[in-house]
Parts: sequence; C-alpha cells; structure tokens
Amino acid sequence: MNQPQKGLLAEELAFYEENRERFLHEHTNRHLLIKGRALIASFSTRDRAIGEGARQFGSGPFLVRLSGADTPTFTVPVLELGLPCQSHMNDMASAS
Repeated sequence: MNQPQKGLLAEELAFYEENRERFLHEHTNRHLLIKGRALIASFSTRDRAIGEGARQFGSGPFLVRLSGADTPTFTVPVLELGLPCQSHMNDMASAS
C-alpha cells in the first residue's frame, strides 16, 4: 500500500488505497466516483463518472479512479469541463 497522501484529494486517495482490493472485486474495470471517504457510485465510462461528480459537487474536488488500474491517472475534472476552479474562485474573491 502507498504512503498516505497529503493535499488535494488526500482523503479520497487514502480511501481508495484502503479499499483497493474490495473495489477490484466488486467494481472491476469501473470508474469510481469518490468524495471524501465515500464511494458515491461506479460507472462504465470516465465521462459519466466525471459528469455525475460535477453535477453533485460542482467545482469542488472529487476523485474519479478506474478500479484495478495499477498506475493512477490524475485529472482535474473542473478544468476538463471548463468550470471555474474553487481555489481560483477564492483567489478572485480575495482580490475584490
């Protein structure tokens, strides 16, 4: 198991690692939508998982991870969808 992560998505990544074997057996080759320490849902496509994450969590962080993939691929869904990033919005509010 990997060492605990710090920073953005640390909680989600730790939750995935702790449950990796269970997810592999119960959700093989499914795209998992994870928020905090909860599996929200699994999807047949990455786009559906990202779309549902954006619908539920807006520009806030969430993890989409392919169950069973050895090497994680990290993406920032809000940027892929063209949404303003939450931290960028905070920076803009501070500048006002």
